[in-house]
Amino acid sequence: MRLNLPSRPNPPLFANMLPATIAPPPLPEAPSGPPHSAREERLHALDNLRAVAMFLGIVLHAALSFMMTPIPWAARDVSANLSFDLLVLFIHGFRMQLFFFIAGFFGRMLHERLGTTAFAKQRLKRIGVPFILGWPLFVAPTLLLLWWGITRTGVTIPLPDEPRRGLAAIPTGHLWFLQYLLVIYTFALGVQLLARRISETTLATFDRAFDRLMQSPLRVLPFVPLTIACLWQGRMLGEVEDAGVGLFPSFSGIAYYSLFFAVGWWLHRRRGMLDQLKRFAAPSVTIAVVALLTHGIILGTQPQPSHPQYLVLKTVSLTCVSLYAWLMTFAVTGWFLRFAGQHQPWLRYLADASYWCYLAHMVPVLWLQIVLAKWEFNGPLKFILINALTMALLLGSYHVCVRYTFIGAILNGPRQRPAQAAG
Repeated sequence: MRLNLPSRPNPPLFANMLPATIAPPPLPEAPSGPPHSAREERLHALDNLRAVAMFLGIVLHAALSFMMTPIPWAARDVSANLSFDLLVLFIHGFRMQLFFFIAGFFGRMLHERLGTTAFAKQRLKRIGVPFILGWPLFVAPTLLLLWWGITRTGVTIPLPDEPRRGLAAIPTGHLWFLQYLLVIYTFALGVQLLARRISETTLATFDRAFDRLMQSPLRVLPFVPLTIACLWQGRMLGEVEDAGVGLFPSFSGIAYYSLFFAVGWWLHRRRGMLDQLKRFAAPSVTIAVVALLTHGIILGTQPQPSHPQYLVLKTVSLTCVSLYAWLMTFAVTGWFLRFAGQHQPWLRYLADASYWCYLAHMVPVLWLQIVLAKWEFNGPLKFILINALTMALLLGSYHVCVRYTFIGAILNGPRQRPAQAAG
């Protein structure tokens, strides 16, 4: 995707943009006209970052069988090591939050470019069709592998206290994020229609507050209480819900990821603030790591509601996990804007392939985990082997079966083979 900036100076967000004179003088809106190198750098950086978030999901799932913490998974490897618990905690704490943040940014960009009707049709094609067709193609085989892994390795998966029934019991597996996106897109379009009634003066006030917030080293703090509120009723500390185990997401789950989506959406409205994310990245990561370790220590003690200090521990833990998610989202985005914005053909190729790779990765990852679970071998090397074989299969299938076919046209838009493009 290219960042086509609007020809008019005041494009709509949820309502009409404000006159340029309302914006603070030091922070003007990005100028209109053809994109120059700086704006191209920003777009390539976010495309690359979105791809990394997808690939990190594959790494995360490949690491689950090597964790020391007992979790409901198809295999438990004999080479389990605590380092994989830390790896999973590190990735899981910010990856999907970052993904929804980027989805919000690109979502508004597409809405601005296409308009409401074309935007809705395009999102149904790129998100809705893969979600519907992905169930028989990817989720159903994953469920069969889970059953096979349980019977083969003897892993037990505890049943929930309140089992879902009827349609609610249909799992969405690792495709849950597509369902959440569809719900959040629908909500965003509804808010956009309602927000047209908001006066420009009111929007100008919000814009100035958002700009000041993005400039501040304390910019994550206003989002933390809202994040804690979404996490408070979660089944375990730091988890908003068991995403993917049922067909209908919870209100708290939608609200949680909508926070990150909304900030990304508004950041595109005030895209002159993108450069501000490059600031404070190093100290943000330092604080984030300390917060994550604190959360991990509390989580490891498994505090129960009967504990006399349970509410204190819960508040501290959720504060830490919220800080980690926001600090890492902003810091990693800033680093990619600074260092990973170059346009390279191979990076563009991987960015295109990442969507397919994530959709299709669960079957090879689970199969390899189950087959190799009892193999007495070095855990990290086995983990690398699972990732390498999985990526080779996924990228090969993408190039042969997806990129230049109707499947690729649905996922990323049509692509021409190099010879056809040259012709």
